[in-house]
Amino acid sequence: MRGVRLMNRINLRFLILGVIVVSLAASAFAYAENLPAGVLPTPVKSEISVSVNSSTYAPGDRIQIKIEAKSAGFLYLYDIDPAGTVTLLYPNAYQPNSQVPAGTIHLPGKGYHLTVGEPEGTETIVAILARAPIDQLSPSSKVPFRSLDMKPQALTSKLSVALANSKWTSAWTQFTVYLPRGIVHIESEPAGAKIRVNGHDLGRSPKDLVLPAGEAAITLIKNGYEPFTETVIVHDQGMIDIDARLQKAATLTGGYGVSAPIFIGLDVGTDSIGMEIGIAHTIGIATAIRFTGDAAPVPGETYNYGPEIDMDLRLHVHLTERLSVLLGGGIGLQNTALAPAVTSAMTPLAITIQPDIETELFPSFVLGLEVNLGHASVLVGYHLRRGFIFGIELLFAR
Repeated sequence: MRGVRLMNRINLRFLILGVIVVSLAASAFAYAENLPAGVLPTPVKSEISVSVNSSTYAPGDRIQIKIEAKSAGFLYLYDIDPAGTVTLLYPNAYQPNSQVPAGTIHLPGKGYHLTVGEPEGTETIVAILARAPIDQLSPSSKVPFRSLDMKPQALTSKLSVALANSKWTSAWTQFTVYLPRGIVHIESEPAGAKIRVNGHDLGRSPKDLVLPAGEAAITLIKNGYEPFTETVIVHDQGMIDIDARLQKAATLTGGYGVSAPIFIGLDVGTDSIGMEIGIAHTIGIATAIRFTGDAAPVPGETYNYGPEIDMDLRLHVHLTERLSVLLGGGIGLQNTALAPAVTSAMTPLAITIQPDIETELFPSFVLGLEVNLGHASVLVGYHLRRGFIFGIELLFAR
């Protein structure tokens, strides 16, 4: 009897132990099932945490990421956008060393910022802290921001194999990408006016437009009528009605019954090309592009980011019927940026590493002589930013 009782106690203990094991396995399985795609369940109590500075972002917003590491190791951070695109955020060309000490790490680092993009939906950021480097998550030597070129499920399978014999821990966080928007209903009298919003043509009236929240400059244009312009503030899920009554355009004529002529000029310099438009060959506004961008910036140094833009206000002072002096002044604008350790073209993904752009301003001055040939004139001058320039101007009667 004692043997039977002993066997019963042993069987009962094994039964209880089996229930506990099955329960723990079921809990772990349920936890893994609830993880977002692309997230590996940490095998130990997590020694790392990751958070962002907001729960919701609109496309174009900047994002800041905070990682708390309880121990030193090799840090890897990747982003999974709502479409399932996986992008390595850390390490990157600006911060190529994945080895970090215990403490707090903030992203972005020096020289770049992180911008949230479309599509809308739930986005996931995954952090892994390992005791050894993970070759599958090494940064690219060709681009500053590496796409992992695989689906989240394939990534977890690949990482599971790579980390099978390593000590590591992981954490993840999520945020929502949402573009606040509202409806603007536009009508005009007469109908059929061209609708332009913030410089973009969006059809003709009447029309309902779905516009991003924020300030919207709306212009209605129709031949024979004065342009109608109104600036509105679009609120998320709000509606705005615009009912425009277009006024017929007035005909402005000079003393001889004809309107003042306009002129258009084109000029070139050693490394630039410019354009001028003005009235009555007396006053004009000019703009030019200087091709100053650095194709191969030196890593770690500031370089010219794109061309220089020059803008001038010009006066044409007539000395004789055929000869004029050109006087003008304005500013030049040049964008600059800090070059990363690896320089290459950026890939437009959900979160992109972009350089911080600074704009430098330069004063400019232009002096020249013009010879009037009737309906055209030729120009020779010197521009403080562009050097010697040569151009031609055409006169049009309005």
